[in-house]
Amino acid sequence: MIRILLADDQRLFTEGVRALIEQIDDMEVVGTASDGEEAVRFMDHSETDVILMDIHMPRVNGIIATTHLKDNYPDVKIILLTSYADEDLVIAGFIWGADGFLSKSLDATRLIQSIRNAYDDQVVISGEAARILAKKIQGFKYSKKQLLGRELDKRYIHMTRRELDITYLIMKETTNKHIAQQLFLSEGTIKNYISEIYNKIDIHHRKEVIVYLRGLLPENT
Repeated sequence: MIRILLADDQRLFTEGVRALIEQIDDMEVVGTASDGEEAVRFMDHSETDVILMDIHMPRVNGIIATTHLKDNYPDVKIILLTSYADEDLVIAGFIWGADGFLSKSLDATRLIQSIRNAYDDQVVISGEAARILAKKIQGFKYSKKQLLGRELDKRYIHMTRRELDITYLIMKETTNKHIAQQLFLSEGTIKNYISEIYNKIDIHHRKEVIVYLRGLLPENT
């Protein structure tokens, strides 16, 4: 049985999806949440396999909730839902570990199949999100951030995916406020990550950290 949590502030949509899933023999809705905060609280005391979660919700949106849930419940599958595919949100969602990105206009048959696919460790993407990702991949080369991560690894400085994102932005002299905005996190959370990054590099002054990081990359990258 696939246990599903529905997180969406639009009650009519939630009730419609619940009614659909209740007709499926191998699925059940184990709970609902009206925002990301409620979804996180629900996971603290309940077992869930797949979360269908709207990106645009009050208080705590789907992106922020995904970062917390994937850090604490890495096995849960998260499918983000939206009425329109915003490029920045699509990319942010996948960066922070979402297992799928679907349009709310998706028909019932494809939605049910997408839930099964996500449960089976497949990435599920609707048409517009797929187009956005394909466009990104077409222009893909090793990025400076990836090269930076490889150089740090060579020096036995191993960063998590999120730490590397923040380390790269530090190297670009991005302020804590702008890092928080880009990564959909609070400034307090960013400060905590930066403190851990400084400890790993064993340098504790921002300017010195920037000089060190830039020195790891060839001048022509």
